[in-house]
Amino acid sequence: MAEIVAAFGVPHTPNFPALVAKQGPDCRTAQLYAQVAALLHDASPDVLVVYTDDHFNTFFLDNFPTFAVGIADQISGPNDQTAMPSYRVAGEASLASHVRARVIAAGFDLSLVQDFDLDHSIMVPLHFLTPDMAIPIVPVFINGLAPPLPSAQRCIALGHAVKDAIEDWPADKRVAVIGSGSFSLEIGGPRIPLGERACTPDPQWAKHVQDHLEHGRIAELVEEATASRLARAGNIGGELLNWIAMLGVVGDRKPIFIAPEIEHGHAYAAWRLN
Repeated sequence: MAEIVAAFGVPHTPNFPALVAKQGPDCRTAQLYAQVAALLHDASPDVLVVYTDDHFNTFFLDNFPTFAVGIADQISGPNDQTAMPSYRVAGEASLASHVRARVIAAGFDLSLVQDFDLDHSIMVPLHFLTPDMAIPIVPVFINGLAPPLPSAQRCIALGHAVKDAIEDWPADKRVAVIGSGSFSLEIGGPRIPLGERACTPDPQWAKHVQDHLEHGRIAELVEEATASRLARAGNIGGELLNWIAMLGVVGDRKPIFIAPEIEHGHAYAAWRLN
């Protein structure tokens, strides 16, 4: 059977590849991703299950699933205007199909996506964490942008169901899980400063989330992460749901590494699970 060996949380800010290309490997963004990448390398996963949202690039409002899993042998990206290289990464279709069947049996209406590309929400983290794209992925999409959002309780329950499915996968593989996104972020909304494109409207919420993560207070985080609370954190504040689904694997364990970026509304974190 498969074994879940680690979990990671990272941001996916689309200007990070260009920022690091300009500032070099010693800049803080590059160093934080490098620390997570080293821990991922140490965990030696054979497959990555990535919880992500889509920014109206893979889906649009006429067909926007609450939860979906991507099942494909090869996946390309980014499919938006992110300034970074184009990549092709292998999909682990066997695990993705297994997860979909098991999670549907557990009571989730998990949509199927087969003909798709990915935007920066997965490709930016992979650019820094696995730049050779050598580890196959299973993308699990969560609607964190278009209200009504799923509840935090439903997202962590999804994480539990995916965990059970992975551990029931009849393959001798090591699996790591990634949650991708920000805690507080506003893009193009009414709260951004004049002349800016984005901002962190609720840094105190980002600090509060980081504190819960650092001390393993996951039940409290789930209870507090209501739709109205996420909305106050910004029109992209629902990306926290990607982390919460990832925490369905982690439970109340404390991270072995966590680095907050409160002024930017996100964090970097890692958990060892074996």
